[in-house]
Amino acid sequence: MGVRVEALGLTSIQGLNTLPEPVREALYLRLVPEGLWERLAIDRRTLRNAAGEPVARVVAPAGQGWARVEVRATGTDRDPLLVVDVEMSPLGVPELTFVQITDPAGERYGIDRDDDGQDTLFGTIHRNLGEETRALAAGLAPGQVRRGLRLLGRVLEAMEAWCRLLGREIFLVEPLFYHSAILYERHGCAYLLGRERMEEIDQGFRPGGPLAAGLDGSTPFRQPGFARTVRGRSWAIHDGILGEPWAGVKMYKEIGRHAGLATFTGAEY
Repeated sequence: MGVRVEALGLTSIQGLNTLPEPVREALYLRLVPEGLWERLAIDRRTLRNAAGEPVARVVAPAGQGWARVEVRATGTDRDPLLVVDVEMSPLGVPELTFVQITDPAGERYGIDRDDDGQDTLFGTIHRNLGEETRALAAGLAPGQVRRGLRLLGRVLEAMEAWCRLLGREIFLVEPLFYHSAILYERHGCAYLLGRERMEEIDQGFRPGGPLAAGLDGSTPFRQPGFARTVRGRSWAIHDGILGEPWAGVKMYKEIGRHAGLATFTGAEY
């Protein structure tokens, strides 16, 4: 669909979700980075891979202001390679509420279920400390069940193009972890809420700061030296070093503009 849906009077997710399913599906599939279809040999018309397995789907209920796009490499994969959730924020602006990118060939770490099998919401409401310790040792960040594929920038580009289709000049982003906020920064996002908090965190992790002092080896997630990396800081924050849950950060991306912010002054990701 080459025309902007804005011309049809549709500028919201609720509006898109009123469209006939084939049209609605085609519009939401624009949130998938272009090269991924070829990489996975998925037929964009049938949403099946070369083996004939259905591997992509769109969930966009009529009357609702949210949608989810999932893409798998094979029909039997436990985890989608790509998940993109979008919704209309209370401000009436499209929001990228969740992105998950996983390498299906990577080892899996069960941080998403606790010892009783309950959903942890990727460690945000419950934690599986054993699996998180394994994930940490493997170089993963909080919330990751497998290693990633370095596709976040391309997902954000697809989101920008999708917003242009709606005639929107901005979208919101929900960073679920500290490292997520830093990655979004690096891809041009700015802060609607929480920039001062991010700068305070950076100060706290500098030599002599209270957060740096808390990296005392008391848990696997609070090791000396973690202040130098985004990933290390994120694990310490996930482990509660702030004294409160990670919250209060909301970001936005202006279409076609890189904000140029950097609240991390450590050494590396």
